[in-house]
Amino acid sequence: MSKTALAKAVIVTVGDHDLAFAPTVKDHNNYTNELTIDNKVAPAYTFLTRTVKHEQKEQLVELLDTVPGLVMELFMEVNKGAKNGIKVSLKN
Repeated sequence: MSKTALAKAVIVTVGDHDLAFAPTVKDHNNYTNELTIDNKVAPAYTFLTRTVKHEQKEQLVELLDTVPGLVMELFMEVNKGAKNGIKVSLKN
């Protein structure tokens, strides 16, 4: 099975473009493991380019490389969508 078969598709509209992502638990773990105190954007960029539908990667890279602030905003939306509405709360 491919990783996209195991992951729920997350469709995000950026301007006039619908982009499809298929993040897995492994993708999220890799993102977290790549984070450092002074490096947060590069892991998010890598996460997005790894999880976007293959045919849309070139289009995504062009957007990420030309729209300031898009990397983190898009990462947050894809991350939120990948959770499939699951909420975490603390009960005392």
